[in-house]
Amino acid sequence: MKEECPNFSGCQIVNIKDFVADEEKKQAYIDTYCHGENAGYTHCKRFQTKKALNFCPNFVMPDSPWSIDEIMEKCENEE
Repeated sequence: MKEECPNFSGCQIVNIKDFVADEEKKQAYIDTYCHGENAGYTHCKRFQTKKALNFCPNFVMPDSPWSIDEIMEKCENEE
């Protein structure tokens, strides 16, 4: 069963033109994570990050390999 991500309407991937420059990759993200089978969004690193931190940095993509701790560390180092 397909479910839409609760963050879909506010997600930068969906709403900001050229946030993902490759249109095929953008559509693959949307198909897999935003409207994926069996709540595919729960596997999205952007969804997980926003849930944990209440925000999601621009460098995080749905298939990012970093843990939440690594993302937090990266954010702290960029400040």
